[in-house]
Amino acid sequence: MSNLSINKNDPILIELESFFSALSDKTRLEIVFYLLEKNVGTVQEIANGINKNQSLVSHHLSCLKNCGVVKLEKKGKFSLYEINGDNVKKIIKFAINHVESYSKSILSCDIIKEEKKEEEKIL
Repeated sequence: MSNLSINKNDPILIELESFFSALSDKTRLEIVFYLLEKNVGTVQEIANGINKNQSLVSHHLSCLKNCGVVKLEKKGKFSLYEINGDNVKKIIKFAINHVESYSKSILSCDIIKEEKKEEEKIL
């Protein structure tokens, strides 16, 4: 494991923020959970599986791929997406266990509520 002492100017902070932001969107989480369940899927299969349009799913898959959450494999004319390795699967499973343990306090966090209100104003 890497050294956990990080100073405030360390680029890893920005990278971590981006990684966790990729996982903070509901549609992207739906994609991740679809792939955890099915192991692999095309854009169309994923879109059908989570009941979203194909262009939206493609857009979110691009983000997840850039952040290393999913990987893309070309098989002939098909592009297949899957979770990018065991470390990502472990992060998701640890997050689920953590959320299950702290659900009430997470849902009552006033800072998160305010941030969501601000996001809704922008949209």
